Parts: sequence; structure tokens; C-alpha cells
Amino acid sequence: MVEIGSSTLTRLPTRASLPEYFGIEDFHIMLSGLLKHFNTIWLVVVVIVLGLLLMFPGWLNRESISDYLNNLGAMALLVYIGVSLTRSMLLIPCTPFVLAGAISFPQQLFLVWLISMVGIVVGAFLVYSFPSFGNYDEHLEEKYPEKIAVLKEKMHGKYAFAFIIGWSFFPLVPTDAVCYVAGMAKMSFKNMISALLIGEFPLVTAYIFLGAEIGEWLRV
Repeated sequence: MVEIGSSTLTRLPTRASLPEYFGIEDFHIMLSGLLKHFNTIWLVVVVIVLGLLLMFPGWLNRESISDYLNNLGAMALLVYIGVSLTRSMLLIPCTPFVLAGAISFPQQLFLVWLISMVGIVVGAFLVYSFPSFGNYDEHLEEKYPEKIAVLKEKMHGKYAFAFIIGWSFFPLVPTDAVCYVAGMAKMSFKNMISALLIGEFPLVTAYIFLGAEIGEWLRV
């Protein structure tokens, strides 16, 4: 504060003190801390969510998702798009969501297919990027250099592409888990997403256009 006669004026912050004045430095420190521990927190949440879904499979099957969407009225498609783009962040398999979309929007099957495929690409990119948050991948490489070296060797080897295709094609497995591993191993995103789409394309197409029959067979 600066006193001039009987009046008091507030001292304006200088350019150098602006970050401190507005709390930007504190926010940056807090954000850095969150990013540093992001992967640990995320993995704990994923384990809890997947554990609950294994204990209570009825929470997330095609019928329960479809019933929920049908009760949303005009908002159903918008919610379906949002869920399709974000469900990968919890490593939840896309199978029940794709089947539910085919049930809830039978007159828009191509749109459901498009939403599902875009959701797979967006989700793969997000999960692929997670290991770099807070330099978690570098931290693990420093802590477990031999194990990370083996992982990189496998994910850059001649069978890696075929492995991702096979993993993606197998129903009811969290396909996005392999995206996280690929990101950790710094595998080329282009190679990873190409293999992922080769495996997912026929599976998602079959889910949508043969949804009822496949749903009964998979019991989802």
C-alpha cells in the first residue's frame, strides 16, 4: 500500500510480480504435481472401476446402456457420442456400447458405426498420451531400465503390429490397454492406430450390423 496524504492507494503489481500476484506460480506448481501423479491416480481409478464392473456385470451391458439411452429422449445421441469418445479413459471395452448403440438407434446404424470408430481413434490417442503426462514414462524408464528396454524391444519388434491387430480383434478385452503400453514404449502412433483399426474395423462392423445375434453369443 502507498499512502499519499490522507488517502491510501493500492500498489499495482510490476510485470515481474504478475505471476505471483495472480497466483499463477502456485497454480503451475499444483498442476505440475497433479500431472506428476496423474498416472498413479488414473491406474488406481481404472482398477477400482474395472473391479466393480467384474463384480456387477449388469451395470454395463448392452441392455442397461440401451435402456439408459432410451430414457434420455432427444439427448440420447449426444450422450452416446460423449460416452463413446471418453469411455476409453477408464479402459472400458467398447463392445457393450457399440451393441447398445445399434439397439437404441436402429435407423442410424452407419452413424453409430462412425461414432464408434471415431471414439476408438480419439480414445486411443488419449490413452496413448497418458504415459507422457508428468514424464511418467521417463520416471519408469529410470526406475526400471531393463524392463522398459524389453518392453520397447517387444513393441518395436516385427510381431508388434500383428500383436496389436490380434488384441484389438479379441472381444471383451480392454483394447485401450495396449495403447497405453504402446505410448509407454514410444511406439509410433501411426503404426499403433493402423494396427488397432485393422483389428477393430471388422469387429465393430459385425457388432453393429449383427448386433442382436453377437450380443446373445457374447452375453453382453
